[in-house]
Amino acid sequence: MRPVTSQSPIQGVIFDFGSTLSILRRPWSVVIAECTTALTGHLKRSGLQLPANFPELWSAMLRFAVQHAGRDGIERTADDILAALLASQGHADLTPDFIGQAMDVYFGAEDALRAPATGALSALAELRAAGYRLAVLSNTISGQWVQRWTDRFGFRPYLDAVITSDAIAIRKPRAEAFTTTMTQMGLARPEAVVMVGDTVAHDIVGAQAAAMRTVQISLAEDQSFSDRSASAWLVGEMTAEPDAFITELAALAPVLDRWQSDGR
Repeated sequence: MRPVTSQSPIQGVIFDFGSTLSILRRPWSVVIAECTTALTGHLKRSGLQLPANFPELWSAMLRFAVQHAGRDGIERTADDILAALLASQGHADLTPDFIGQAMDVYFGAEDALRAPATGALSALAELRAAGYRLAVLSNTISGQWVQRWTDRFGFRPYLDAVITSDAIAIRKPRAEAFTTTMTQMGLARPEAVVMVGDTVAHDIVGAQAAAMRTVQISLAEDQSFSDRSASAWLVGEMTAEPDAFITELAALAPVLDRWQSDGR
């Protein structure tokens, strides 16, 4: 792979996390249902009196939070979302530790269904060895789990930054999410950065607004959005044309080499 120098037109790559560096083995609709079942059982075992339709209320609350964040670009945390729902059910005196433990149960169910994408580790290692600065920028309501998966999948040594929307309270596609990540990478020129992600409305539109190059990725092994009718609310509606399209992470290096050589 062509080495990066101070004169190279591309200096850094930002990756989305879900459906890019990692995959789900089940559709989001199934994952959310399994996580919600685990959460509901935990809350009941903890002594909370919950309405029979609590799973439906939680799912509706999640959808509302994501869609609202999509409109104003401000991310809400999973802990805040759950605390607000439980308060509406008469449980306003719960401690942050209690809420955090409940969310660990919820995301723990997803943990068993998430895995590194094929070739993710080798792609990161190759890019790092060539001299690229690398980062993750993920829309999520529970960034601590993205951080955990980053460590568990062995990604951390190759990354300059792992930025999650709940930690900075800014959600893609707002350009500030991308420029904040770029700053954490130690890079100043957005045209020298490439964004790689699966979601056009979040990754491609946002990166282009920040003047970055874009690569859309679609991994056949990822089941996250295989049930589009049940998960369309997660991906947004804005459209744009990426600068390149790939179906595996191994195809990224040739794209970058081509852009480096033609000076784009």
